[in-house]
Order: sequence, then structure tokens, then C-alpha cells
Amino acid sequence: MAFKFRLESVITVRDNILKECQSELAKAYEARKIVEDAENRINAELERNIETNRQKLKESGILDVEYMLGLQRRNAYLNSQLNVVKHDLKQIDEEIERRINAVTEAHIELKTIEKLKEKKQKEYQLNETKKETIIMDEVATTRAINNRNIN
Repeated sequence: MAFKFRLESVITVRDNILKECQSELAKAYEARKIVEDAENRINAELERNIETNRQKLKESGILDVEYMLGLQRRNAYLNSQLNVVKHDLKQIDEEIERRINAVTEAHIELKTIEKLKEKKQKEYQLNETKKETIIMDEVATTRAINNRNIN
């Protein structure tokens, strides 16, 4: 008779939960990457605007008020977008932390039930070994009695 762990379905469920938590964590990291890319694009545009402004001023030596106002409006818009992105990153980081905790908890629960399975399997094997030993002892005893009776 082979070892059957009666909570095997629990292991399957726990494993599925762990995989789902890991998948959700991966999605959160992907979302963070997308938002980080947006942050990098905004920062790059802000830097380009500063450099373009320097170049224009350097080349012409004249301060173009209309251009400066337009650039200032654009930079204000970009800074507001940057604030939104930073807020989003903070929320995503909090979500990532929650999802890391969920993965950790799911992993611990799975390992706990797997250790129980290992313990029960060792107990089963020990009991099987004891049964075999008893049977072998009975066979040896029977043979010894039979050998005495023949002699």
C-alpha cells in the first residue's frame, strides 16, 4: 500500500495561491516599470527644455518672452505630471510591499503543509518498516519452530 497524504488537495490549492500571488507581484513590478519609464521621459523632457532654453539664449542673446512663457507653462505642466507619477510610484511601491507580504505568507503556508506531508510520510515509512520487521520476525520464528520439529 502506497503512502497517500489526505491533505494533498490543500497542497495543490496552496501552490496555486502562491503562483497567483507571484503573478500579481510580477504585474505590480511591470506597472512600476511603466510608471518609472514615464517619470524618466518627463525628467528627460524637462532637461531638454532647460538645455534648449540655454541654447536659444546663448545663440541669440535675446530673451524671447513669448517663448519663455510657453516653456514655463510646458514645464509647469510637466512638473504637475511628475508629481502625479511620483504619487503613483508611491502607491505602486505600497502595493508591491503588500504583494511581497502575500507571496511570503503563501510560501510559508505551502512550506508548512509540505513539512507536515514529509513528517507523515516518514511516519508511514517507519510504520511500514515496523510491520515488515514483525512479519519477518514471525516468518523466522515459524521457520525456527518448523526446523526444530523436523529434527
